[in-house]
Amino acid sequence: MDKSLWAASCFLIVAGMLFLIGGFACWLYQNYKEPFEGKTTARVVDLLLQEPKNRRQPMLYKNYYYPVLEYYAEGKLYKVTHPEGSYPSAFRANQEVPICYNQTDPLEYKIADNSKIKILAQALYVIGVLGIAVGCIIFLIFARRG
Repeated sequence: MDKSLWAASCFLIVAGMLFLIGGFACWLYQNYKEPFEGKTTARVVDLLLQEPKNRRQPMLYKNYYYPVLEYYAEGKLYKVTHPEGSYPSAFRANQEVPICYNQTDPLEYKIADNSKIKILAQALYVIGVLGIAVGCIIFLIFARRG
């Protein structure tokens, strides 16, 4: 086997492992940053058209849509109106929304966002797996020749 191909396959495998470790570190950071431990999926069961509840929110429109979320937490069904409204609605009926909730008080929740760190973790996982796979393929193909 050519030494340059051997070095390339080793480099790709090691780089792929480093990317996987980086993706895992991003995943750990994202989970550490979440305010609540409980995770579930809520469903938007209704959209209430009301005057703004939050006076700090700029009143550009007379009414805002407030989603009513329904979710199971700790074996019970909870139905809450989300405190932040929008116009036009940021949600639609029957939409599934990932949320994090406080396990001691499931009425306390936060809508989980697809943050940039989560997207970065997924990208690092994909690059890492591809690097390891290509490195192994190069090694297997050219190891048989030599």
